[in-house]
Amino acid sequence: MDVTANDASRSDGWEAWSRIRLAIAGLVLCVPIAIMSSTWLQKVTGSRAPALPGWSWKVGDLKRYPSRFEFEFNLALPSRVEVASLARRVYVDGLGVSPVAEVVMGTDGWLYYVGPAGEKLLDRHVRGSAPFSVPELDRWRDFLVERARRLRSVGAKYVFVIAPNKESIYPEHLPGWVGPRVGPSRLDQLMAHLKSATDVTAIDLRPALLAEKKTSVVYYKADTHWNTRGAYAAYREIARVLTPDFPGLAAKSWDSLRPTPIDRTGFDMARMIGLVPETPEADFVIDHGACGVAHPVPLPMPAELQSRLTGPAQAFRCDVPGSVDAVIFQDSFGTALTPILTESFRSTASFRTTAGPNDSVGYGMPEKLRANLVLEILVERSLGPPPGL
Repeated sequence: MDVTANDASRSDGWEAWSRIRLAIAGLVLCVPIAIMSSTWLQKVTGSRAPALPGWSWKVGDLKRYPSRFEFEFNLALPSRVEVASLARRVYVDGLGVSPVAEVVMGTDGWLYYVGPAGEKLLDRHVRGSAPFSVPELDRWRDFLVERARRLRSVGAKYVFVIAPNKESIYPEHLPGWVGPRVGPSRLDQLMAHLKSATDVTAIDLRPALLAEKKTSVVYYKADTHWNTRGAYAAYREIARVLTPDFPGLAAKSWDSLRPTPIDRTGFDMARMIGLVPETPEADFVIDHGACGVAHPVPLPMPAELQSRLTGPAQAFRCDVPGSVDAVIFQDSFGTALTPILTESFRSTASFRTTAGPNDSVGYGMPEKLRANLVLEILVERSLGPPPGL
């Protein structure tokens, strides 16, 4: 028997099959282009040519552009979502793995955002194997001390609020391959280092959320963010810390916020891995009444601040005891938290900015708005390289 001939035959057959598979993959990739180019195919598939989002060089608009493009693309080609969902469910339901590297599938339906591989979020914030160096911790402390000093000079108290990553509150649902913790997380390090900076108020919300977790779910399973109960626990802790400096400040009870149970969908990580349709999760909606009515910020904003906005700047007024006039710089964790905070502040101006600490100390807004409180809300995973002074 000619073994060499058989091996060559198998090799030729495998090469031919590989070429066929590549051709099929290429044809599949060309289907959206064909549909967009053919009026007849658009009618048959119920599709249309996508409308491209408007272009802007602002940092916030650039960060939003990929998601806006994907939204328009999916709207124009509805069958794409169905096909992608079917393919991804092979991974999720059949293989039990995430089709997207940035999302990890935990136990009992919990999803975790671990970011691009280069960011090493698990090493920095879960395993404790990529800690801050002492010079980095010194730079973070100096940055926060200087920020507090400069805002104090214009009559405002600065409070740095760290919103925990979901894995810091629900580590028990992480997959086993993540492994044990080998050292302190970066948030552990920073909070310990700031004990020597008595003029900096930094709020670590982990204890409050872990306590609330004993009786309520405080994060969504399929989203990176806390839910309404989690946001309320954060609000209550912030109010507790602020009370000595603002004696008239009173935290509202949960029942006084008139929460209404709802089933919520629209989760970021569910969309990332193609879980369509989503499994609804229990949540609450709060009726903020007049305190929740958003108005445009009444003053022009500097270009530097406008370039970092990822949502409209909003102003709120609330007829409550106390004299807190707040300016809030927030990332996406402030979306659920800030409306609850407005229930206890006389006036609030909120600015949702790009991830990470803001480049400028308030962009001049606390002085213009005569604020006596500045909150900066930052998610734990943004504790990366120390910002410059």
